[in-house]
Amino acid sequence: MKEATNLGERRLAIPRVVEIIGPAGAGKTTLFKALGDYPEQISLSGYPDVHRTANALFFAWYGLQLFPSLLRLYRRPSRRLSRRELASLTILKGWSFVLKKEQKKTDQVILLDQGPVFMLAEMRKFGPEYLKKKASEKFWQVLYCRWANTLDLIVWLDAEDPILMQRIQERSKEHLVKHQSAPVISDFLAGYRSTYEEIVAALGSCSSGPRVLRYDTGMQKPAQIIKQLMTEFNIS
Repeated sequence: MKEATNLGERRLAIPRVVEIIGPAGAGKTTLFKALGDYPEQISLSGYPDVHRTANALFFAWYGLQLFPSLLRLYRRPSRRLSRRELASLTILKGWSFVLKKEQKKTDQVILLDQGPVFMLAEMRKFGPEYLKKKASEKFWQVLYCRWANTLDLIVWLDAEDPILMQRIQERSKEHLVKHQSAPVISDFLAGYRSTYEEIVAALGSCSSGPRVLRYDTGMQKPAQIIKQLMTEFNIS
């Protein structure tokens, strides 16, 4: 399955900033690593690591910018942000500026795994209740449009639930639902799909947004998807 959605003339050009998304077991990491076999044309990029001293200024600067909005939105008895959530919101606030600087230095495709769409989905799904209220919508809309103006392409991987369940249960890596029942895993996957749909729709509601390519990894092998992406990236 392959579906392309065009949202804005700017996105018709060769994509420069690309994120891979999808539910657990869809094959995101496999595809991400496989595309690393083209180091001259594709740069594998990760979000700023809060544990690295070199990123201290980034988190201090954008965290301070974030604080007034969070303080204004916070309402008891909602829980406060965890440190991980605060780091994620800070990344969502400032990472786009970092990526735009990277774009000016290279002609490579910048490929993101666990990028802004993933982080937005996690925050909207699992974040504190006060950030799910109507009063927070303007806060989120600013982030949506910032990332809609940064991302050129979203590669959305998925497969039928039984396939994803088997992959989750058979891989050595632990996962939150790895040892859960089939109905629990199915509900978990459905929740992520629904949240991704909301985030992608929100990005598309901005003046320009990323194109979306959807692939069924139960039907298409990584090599087939890579071949199609090479055409998208204009890499021979």
